[in-house]
Amino acid sequence: MLDERRPPAMNDPHPSPTPRRLFTAIFPDAAARAAIDAERQRWGGLPRRLRPAPDRMHLTLQFFNRVDASAQRSWSQALTALGFEPFRIVLDRAELWRTGSGTIAVLRSAPNPALQDLHRATDALAAQAGLQPEPRAFKPHLTTLRHAERVMLAPLAAPIAWTVRQVDLIWSDLAAQPPRYLRLGQFGG
Repeated sequence: MLDERRPPAMNDPHPSPTPRRLFTAIFPDAAARAAIDAERQRWGGLPRRLRPAPDRMHLTLQFFNRVDASAQRSWSQALTALGFEPFRIVLDRAELWRTGSGTIAVLRSAPNPALQDLHRATDALAAQAGLQPEPRAFKPHLTTLRHAERVMLAPLAAPIAWTVRQVDLIWSDLAAQPPRYLRLGQFGG
């Protein structure tokens, strides 16, 4: 579940001396989340449990598995400089990807220069905070299902779009029961 509290970027309500799994992401609005969930319900061979839950679906810009408190503060501070004009993002196709932890179903973004620019800007801000950008090329996608080994995709009934107005900094707290996402700040727009 995504914790909807929106503390100021520099006021982490859960300070921790241990490194955290942090990522920046774009979350779809309620209408897009509903459309994404409806789309995946159309596919054959679904697992019993549909994960991620709709409120956790997002498009990741950057992910860092072990961020210490100092780097988190620096990254959050750097993100306060983020500015961009709102833009539309369109998810236009479904794909199955084989990963080290199993098969996932993803929705891919149509080519989008504004999204690429946002990724470059947030990468630069992460680097400014001392975090090393991922060496892999950015492949914009939204994970719709995990454990999708038996899933049979269908073409999307219609493209799914929403307007991107902000970037969220999220702590993926796997130690919580159940695991949860905590929003540490919202930036841009």
